[in-house]
Parts: sequence; C-alpha cells; structure tokens
Amino acid sequence: MASLMVMAFVIVSLFIPAVRPSQADLWKLECLPTVGIVSQTTVIRCSFKGFKKMEIVAVSLTKTTEEKPVFTMDPDSVSGDQRISLENPELGPSLEISDTMFSDEGEYLYNVITDRGAKMAQLSISVTAKYKNPITSTWPEAVKDGGRATLYCNATDGYPAGFIHWFDRSGTNWTINSNTTKATKDSNGLKSVALSSRLTFKTIDAGLAPFRCIVLNSRYVQDGENTISITSQSYGDSNKEILASNTTHIVAGVMVIGSLIVGLLFALLIFRKRNDQRYESGNNSEDILETGNYSPKE
Repeated sequence: MASLMVMAFVIVSLFIPAVRPSQADLWKLECLPTVGIVSQTTVIRCSFKGFKKMEIVAVSLTKTTEEKPVFTMDPDSVSGDQRISLENPELGPSLEISDTMFSDEGEYLYNVITDRGAKMAQLSISVTAKYKNPITSTWPEAVKDGGRATLYCNATDGYPAGFIHWFDRSGTNWTINSNTTKATKDSNGLKSVALSSRLTFKTIDAGLAPFRCIVLNSRYVQDGENTISITSQSYGDSNKEILASNTTHIVAGVMVIGSLIVGLLFALLIFRKRNDQRYESGNNSEDILETGNYSPKE
C-alpha cells in the first residue's frame, strides 16, 4: 500500500517545475485533529508553515486502512468521494467533507503538491452526533414539597456516550446523587447512545426548584437542557386535603343515614296513627250493639 502511494506521489510530482531542495525544506504541511458532526459539513484545517502563499497543483487523501485514495485532485481531473473538496485552494490546503458520516472516522495521509514542492501530513477525523434536547418527567406526576420524588431525564440520538448532570436553582450539582444508564445502538453504520438519568429524593425541598437537567457530549460540551418545576404545596397540606376529603365523605354518609332514620320514624308514626284510628272505630261499634241504640236504615 505504502509503495503504491509513494509511486503515485512521485509521478504527480513530475508535472511540476523542479525546485531546489533547500527551498522545499523551508516549509511544511500541518493538519489539526478534526471532530465532525454527523450530517453536517466538516472542515479539516490544514495550513502551510514557512511560505504563506503557494499554488496548490494536486492533492490526494488516503485512509491508512485502504490502498486507494478517497479523494484526488490534479490539474486534469477530480475523482473519489464527491463529498470531499478543497475548502478554498487560494487560501490554503484545508479540506471539507459535506454530509459527514460515521464511516469518515479514521486516520488519513494527506499529500499536497505545490509550486514549491510536495509534502505529506497525517491527520485524524472523529465523528460525533448531537444529542436531542432531553425529555424530563417526575414521579409522582404532581410532586409535593416535603414528599418523596424521583426526577427523570432522557436524551437520545447522540454519539459517542455523553453525560447528564443535575443542578438546582442555585447551581448546586446533584449529579453524584443520580443514577445514569447508557444504551448503545449501531444499525447499518448509524451509531447512537441513549442516556437515561434518575435523581431520587426521600423528602424534596421545593425551594431548590426548578431543577435543570443538562446533557453533555463526550467532550463535555453542552448539547441541550431542560427544567423541572415542582408545586409549592407542602406534603402536610396534602395530608390535610386527604383528611378534609375523608371528613366530607363521613359527613355525607351520616346525613344519608340520618335521612333514612327520619323517614323510617315518620313511616312508623303514620302506621301507628292509622292503627289507633281503626282501634277507636272498632270500640264505637261495640258500644252501640251493647246499648241497643242501633237502628237499621229503612
């Protein structure tokens, strides 16, 4: 692989004017380590050291794990990955990759031929994916001051594995009290890590709210955040509500039972009154028969 690269490099070099060896040694090619974001444009920063102004004649970019260059440009043609190009040939040898993919990660050899000679530099590319804004929730759903509470924060679609940190309103970091899990997914070259964090309080202080859930990428750069607020109603007030509710139910029950008792008493009173009337009517009939004062109607 190395011999093929050197041969190609020498052949291309024949197309440029000969330069004095001392002049070629006066400059060098340098490239910075590059971190790209998936689906975005990645710029590979490279520069000439020694001579600020040089004309670029040809370039080639080859992954160290492959023999064939992924990108070449010479005076007659451009070939290879169409996503790769020189950012601005007049300003320098920096490259750019549009629509960055995870497969772009790796170590590369970058060959540049100029009107002052040829140089080679090694560069590295790592690719990350930005986490989506986190989603937060609580259990119970309506958290009460002084009660037990668990705060949840979830972030997805980021890569590599990042971090979730918790802060209260004053900026105090509660992360050490939390528990975070990381689930990695790799499907058809698409990588992602789902982060899930849980912060539990046996008795929560509403004065600490709102709590902030902050998502950091693998380089501790913030990708997103969300906040969680809790109600100011105290846990004791909640118990009072329950007691008041129970009292209301008891009073309502007593009223229903009382109404039934009153109704029964009223029914018994009417029944007894009717029986008394029948009894009096029967006594009057017996008195008439005994005295003989009964006279049938003609």
